[in-house]
Amino acid sequence: MLKERLEFLRGPGGLRAAGYFGLKLITRIDVFRIVWILTRSNTSLMLPPGWRYLSLHTEEALSGLSRAMIERVAEQCGPNPKQLVGRGGSLHLLVAGDSLVAQLSIERGPNCRVDSPPLLLGMAETDAFLGYLYTWPAYRRQGAARCLIAATVSDLSPHNVRRILAHVRATNVPSLAAFEHAGWKTGATILCTLSGRLLMAPGAARARLTVRPVANAPKVG
Repeated sequence: MLKERLEFLRGPGGLRAAGYFGLKLITRIDVFRIVWILTRSNTSLMLPPGWRYLSLHTEEALSGLSRAMIERVAEQCGPNPKQLVGRGGSLHLLVAGDSLVAQLSIERGPNCRVDSPPLLLGMAETDAFLGYLYTWPAYRRQGAARCLIAATVSDLSPHNVRRILAHVRATNVPSLAAFEHAGWKTGATILCTLSGRLLMAPGAARARLTVRPVANAPKVG
């Protein structure tokens, strides 16, 4: 365990993450980074052999998945997949045969509810919010998140989405690294209590965002 912690500190962003961990322990404040990227078509995108990218924007497209696959996706999706596409969002998957490799959800602007911490984001009509990025355990450390993010950015380009945003806990070094490697920029910072109460969001106005608390939202730890 000690060896793993030392390797973490020596790795990219390890010391910065340790600083945020210290802030969290001392002040009971959690820090999230807002990252963003402009959409663009990428015809040179390559996936590892046997992997497929699926982009599901409608209930008809969702019906092409097996019931077992939909149930598995729903475990890490947040909103129900049918509800997500029914309100204009989309689901993006990497699959290998009948197995899920990685997945993420897209919510469309101008308003988006974030579950953790409980917030309402105000965005432009042509913005989208990326959430619930998850790589299934058997496919971790294989670049799955990076491939899925890149494929999604390219896929949303013709869907009237100009900018995609996401939020990442500042201590989550692997996820931040995946976004940075894919060319995403840091747009703002969100500070909240461990119970989820919003304290401030420096840089939000500059990033053309409004950040508001969700009234009567459940606490998150």
